[in-house]
Amino acid sequence: MSFKFLICTLSFLSFSASAAKPEAFQLRKYETQTLANGMTLMWIPDAALPYVTLEMMVRTGSSQDPTGREGLADFTAGMLEKGTKSRTAGQISEELEQIGSGISASVEPDYTMITSSVLSFNRDSMLKQFGEIVLQPTFTNAELEKYRKRLLAGLQKLADHPEEFVGFLMPHFLFGAHPYGHEPSGNPKSIKSIKRNDLQSFYATNFTPDSSTLAIVGQYDEKFKQAVVKTFEGWKAKAKINVNLPDFPQWKGREILLVDRGDLNQAQIEIGFKGVPRNMPEYLEMRAALKILGESFGSRLFDEIRVKRALTYHINAWFDPRLIAGPMGIYTFTRVDKIGETVEETLKTYKKFVNEGVTESEVNDVKALMRGQFPRMFETPEALGKQLLVLNRYGISPEYLTHYLDNLQSINKNSVNATIKKYFDIENLKILVYAPRAKAEEPLKKLGKVEVRGYKEFLQ
Repeated sequence: MSFKFLICTLSFLSFSASAAKPEAFQLRKYETQTLANGMTLMWIPDAALPYVTLEMMVRTGSSQDPTGREGLADFTAGMLEKGTKSRTAGQISEELEQIGSGISASVEPDYTMITSSVLSFNRDSMLKQFGEIVLQPTFTNAELEKYRKRLLAGLQKLADHPEEFVGFLMPHFLFGAHPYGHEPSGNPKSIKSIKRNDLQSFYATNFTPDSSTLAIVGQYDEKFKQAVVKTFEGWKAKAKINVNLPDFPQWKGREILLVDRGDLNQAQIEIGFKGVPRNMPEYLEMRAALKILGESFGSRLFDEIRVKRALTYHINAWFDPRLIAGPMGIYTFTRVDKIGETVEETLKTYKKFVNEGVTESEVNDVKALMRGQFPRMFETPEALGKQLLVLNRYGISPEYLTHYLDNLQSINKNSVNATIKKYFDIENLKILVYAPRAKAEEPLKKLGKVEVRGYKEFLQ
């Protein structure tokens, strides 16, 4: 075995008392270790509580789903604990329960997270099971069919949860056939088509040591560290297919999609446009701009749409930065008789925000808000572990965290407004409305050409 250590001699949440300059932020001490097979281990000790958590990031996500097999990454991750070479799904579940543990897997467009936690006196048992689940899944046909039924049942229920359903529909509306053009869950048609050899192939190609980073957080000793290394050093690297993501798809003008469901008493509205990549240099300015526009109470959208006009209870501006430009948009809901007014006033507020920019007072307020929110990112050592894993995925140095407060202090009205002008698009928008056609179509026609589709079309 050959490896190298990177010692990060930083301690956790230490702030200076200087009033002349922003507080100096320091991270908890941690170290990284690279195994000969390319896998990275990230050691984050925590003696405060008797527990150990394993957080593994695999640098593959739903954007790697093959065309026609949308949902394959999520299906594969969900099947990891459904049987290994030596244990059945039932045995795995029972043995994890006996030690007070469990395992969860979640898939994002750019990565997969697999997590397990246990009291420290059961850490050896958890490690054995975690390693077996990650390294030796069998994807049996019997368990595959059980899992498929669960996935399909969940998808069929989406339409009864309007906010979730709009979130399910929006990626394809924005991205079309682009690899980002679907939710990780896939769709009923694609889930029905997935076979065992699809899972095996996806796992073999994408779950490799050189694409994996494991954060070990909590109380552990040298013996446990050696056990972790022994568990994963035999994982052999395999040829990985590199997939270059295409650019964000281009479209011109305003497109409106009305998804018809006649029995809804409330309309769900999502306005989407091109966002940004995570490694953009103006990331803090972008976050500040989104908060001023609509991420918090007192934001422009909140004041205009909820407070002044009482058109909604909640409205939110959001962005999802990724390896390339991800989605960005505005989400709200309203009464079906207020659909046209809500969309129109939201677009007016958004356009004024882009054209006129933000004020110095707004920037000062949002900087204070962001400064106060910053420590919440590290409320637990596990949260620190995930932050470091995500930053690493997007090629961002941990210095983003250590220099956060200094860099936040340096942003100003001019830099935020320059960012708004550069990245916020007021012309090329896509508007998705989930509402009864009888109530929504005519008001929406005043805003542009409307495509109408029934909600059941998306559940077949």
